[in-house]
Amino acid sequence: MLGLIACCALLATLIATAAAPALATETLFNPARGDRMPVGDGSFEVASVARGPVIIDTYRPASATSDSPIWIVMPGARRYAHRNLAFDYYDTWRPLAEQYGAILIVPEFTSEKWPGAWTYNMGNVRSKRLAPKPWRETSFFVVEEAFRMAKKSLHSRRTKFSMFGHGAGSQFIQRYVLHSGCRMIDRAVAANPGWYMLPDYEFQFPFGLRGSPIAKTTLQRAFSCNFTLLLGTADTNYAGLRNDPAALAQGKTRYERGLFYFDRAQADANRLGAAFSWHLDKVPGVGHEARRMAPAGAAILAGRRLPES
Repeated sequence: MLGLIACCALLATLIATAAAPALATETLFNPARGDRMPVGDGSFEVASVARGPVIIDTYRPASATSDSPIWIVMPGARRYAHRNLAFDYYDTWRPLAEQYGAILIVPEFTSEKWPGAWTYNMGNVRSKRLAPKPWRETSFFVVEEAFRMAKKSLHSRRTKFSMFGHGAGSQFIQRYVLHSGCRMIDRAVAANPGWYMLPDYEFQFPFGLRGSPIAKTTLQRAFSCNFTLLLGTADTNYAGLRNDPAALAQGKTRYERGLFYFDRAQADANRLGAAFSWHLDKVPGVGHEARRMAPAGAAILAGRRLPES
């Protein structure tokens, strides 16, 4: 009996340990109260959000200064709160931020508060009936506010941030570039999106700009963004991909759709007479793998050459 009790106690301990937050040593701080972002692991809340507060996980290298770049990394499709949604990305990007001396910010857009692609990936800019929503209700606003709060807590001289996303996170970035006109972005990397909002008016929103709030002047500024579409050449598994006719018009696989999108965007910019500053980079032999795409993404954000695959 004592052996059984001991085994049960051990099992309970293991379960509790497994369920413990990945960032148990993080320091909570409040930029609105004047708190400074701690060195190492930290977190704060963006409270001024209609859908409820959004937790922002942070990492500040000891070497960071007021001139250090600020990187925002967007989570992918699996965003359930009980799975500590942002921690996989945080754990992957923490050593990369340390390597390049960047401040890391990872927002937790839980599917409980931001359900489905409409509210997260697509920005929550429209209701399901396509009624426009105020910018403060969008997921894009949350990222901008997180940057403003982090900047204040760091006494940072940075006026813009850089960002990386993979999968659903890259769809967020691709759309944010277009919706914002790149107004707060230094560098942006979208890795392996599943489908796109085409930067012209052939298709209805959310597959194109018809019915979107994006003005021509905003689109022109978006084309001048330092934006990189990063594709894994082996991202050719189309199981589970969106297969609406408008999505299939972009290609069968993520890799095909990425090539189609970039060529289309370049042609759209030329027709508009806009400067086109986007880049297309590829990671050979890598599929839909956020962790393996991250080193190339970090190198781009840091303005370095891509690492050898």
